[in-house]
Parts: sequence; C-alpha cells; structure tokens
Amino acid sequence: MERDDLFYQELSGFKQFGMFAQTSWYKPIPEDWFIVVTDVINSTEAIKKGQYKQVNSIGVASIVALINAIKPLKIPYVFGGDGATACLPKSQLDIAKPALAAARLMAQEQFGLNLRIGLVSVAEIREHGFDVLVAKHQPHEFYQQAMFAGNGLNFAEKLIKEDTPTNPYILADYFPANDDIFDGFECRWNEIPSTKEETIALLIQGVAADDHSLNQIYQQILDKVSEIYGTESEYHPLKLDNLSLSSSFKTLNCEAGIRTAFKGLAKRLKYLLKLQVLRLVGIWLMAKKIKTQHTDWGKYKQQLLDNTDYQKFDDTLRMVIAGSKSQQVKLRQALDVFQQQDLIAYGIHSSSAALITCMVKDYNTDHVHFLDAANGGYAMAALELKRQLKNREK
Repeated sequence: MERDDLFYQELSGFKQFGMFAQTSWYKPIPEDWFIVVTDVINSTEAIKKGQYKQVNSIGVASIVALINAIKPLKIPYVFGGDGATACLPKSQLDIAKPALAAARLMAQEQFGLNLRIGLVSVAEIREHGFDVLVAKHQPHEFYQQAMFAGNGLNFAEKLIKEDTPTNPYILADYFPANDDIFDGFECRWNEIPSTKEETIALLIQGVAADDHSLNQIYQQILDKVSEIYGTESEYHPLKLDNLSLSSSFKTLNCEAGIRTAFKGLAKRLKYLLKLQVLRLVGIWLMAKKIKTQHTDWGKYKQQLLDNTDYQKFDDTLRMVIAGSKSQQVKLRQALDVFQQQDLIAYGIHSSSAALITCMVKDYNTDHVHFLDAANGGYAMAALELKRQLKNREK
C-alpha cells in the first residue's frame, strides 16, 4: 500500500457539524486518486413507479461493494439518494472495478434498474480548474463522515453523465467480484414516520464566486435552520421509539435481493426466512437490553441515531429534517432571500417519513446508517435544485 493511500485515514477530524463551512479543515485529495460516481439512470421515473426504496438500496449497495473490496483501507464517500460518490487511490482501481461492476449487474438483474458508474482522475479535474478537497466530520470515536469542497465532484458527475455513445469515463465491463461483495448491506427497518408533520429532504448549493463568501452563506443558512427548527436533536428525523424492524417480505426483499445476488431463487427465499428470524431475535435483544461479548443491544438504537448521516456536505449541503409544514414555509422564505440574491440554488422534497438503509460491519461500533426522506427524498429535491440552476444559467 502506498503512502498516499492512507491520506484520508490519517486526516484529522472535527466534531461539530457546523464546522464543515471552515476551509481550514479541508485538504486536497492526492493527485493520483480517482473520483467514483454511481447513480441510478432515470431514477425519477423509477421513484414515480414506487421503486424509491430500491433506488436508495442500490446507491448504498455500491458503497458497500466498494468498501468491502478495498478493506481495511478507509476512503471518503457520500450517499446521495439515487447513487453515491467516493474517492479512491489509483492503487486500488483494479480491486474496486470488479466490485463496482457487481453493483451494476445486481441492479439490473435484481431490480431491472440501470446503475451508471464512472471514474474521473483528480488530476484531470484540476486541469479543468476545479478541485477536490475533503474534510472529516467525526462527532465521536466510532463514526466519521467525509465532507467535500472545491466543486470537483460536481464537475466529475457532469463528465460521467454526458450522454455520448463512447463516454470515456464510464466503467467498462468487468467480471463481477465474488458473491460476498455485498456483505454488511442491511435494509431491515420500517420507514420512520415523522415525529412532527413532515420529514423533508433539503439540498442547498452555493453559487457565490469565492470560498470565503460560500462559507459565510452556509453558516448563515445553518443559523437559519437552527432558528426555525431548533437544535439538531429537535430536528433529527429519527427517534428511539419510532424505530421498528420490518416483518414485510416486500420491504425485506431489497436486502434479500442484494445479499443473495447471483445466488439463485432458493437462496433468496432462504435468506428472507432468515431475516424474519433475525427480526424476532433483534426485537428481543433490544427490548431486554441484552449485553453479549461483542454488543450492548440496549444501546444499539441510540448508536444507530448517532451513526446516521442525516446532514452532510459534498459541494451541496444535504439535510433530512423533521418539522412542521409552517416551519418549511419559513425555511423557504429564508432560502428565497439567498436565492434571489443569486447566492444559492435549493430543492426541498416533503414526505411523511424517513427511509434508512444500513452498512453494518459489526453491531457494536462499526455501523453506518444512510438516511433519506421517503418517496424519493434527495432525488426528488434535486429536480427543484436543477430547475433553479438552469434558470440561473439562462
């Protein structure tokens, strides 16, 4: 393993989420790294057909496959609703490509959805005048989130999504990785109903000319969110008493389809039955607060809340917030002021619940929970964001 491979692993982190707007925490990704972008093609249409859970699951599964392929190396990544973005050392490309190819094949075979996967070198991004900077939000010892700045991710996504017959950035066909590449993917929780009137997916992209102005804008927006919605614990979309494990075969079928991809129908049915047993065991362990050698089940739900990515930053501020409809009106009014001054573009999608998809390496410390609003969440909020950006270009 090369020295630069440990760049993110050795990066110092910050504890408070609001510190993401401070440029001092960001460091440039090494020149020979690559940006990996995955996204479900025509995700909006799939969501309109009721496949939003499948769309979310495929996005998370692409992260799980990548992490499994290169473990124990730690890399920065972010979940975007209908896909994901990650940064990867060049030395890991040959290991990562078959894993990503497995995610693409799984999406097609299990759910009839097409997963676009592309790679762009950091060096090329910089040649075009953009950059990829990363920071590490680490609120506690066992959880960390990557934060990105420099607009390099947005540029990489634009290159990868160019609709040309021979787009050079699209991952070529590879023989998929082994059958266990999706180990750790879990999708066992029911949708989490909002504790208030609604749960919103919020996207805000700053368009100011310089980093200093952008940082000030994001900080002002966070202050507005706090003013309208209260503290993080008040607008956090998950609460302990709202978490429940699903018994629905329809819900559990996402996990079963991904975990048994390429293994045949019999193993898929067997896995579904196993999930029903695990549900009952899990309910008992958490209700009785059983403490085993490896896991304190009485604390697991609280750890789940603590390890949830309900707010993050990847050149775009992404938040999933529980609140009232009147609070959303106030938020829109506040954001409109910034938008009319040509400082931001934004998108909001409202739903009655949140959707959670998980990556679990062990139930004690190493588990991450990816959050979105139900019924399309970030993907639907992105439609409004893109409309505003197009109008701005005109």
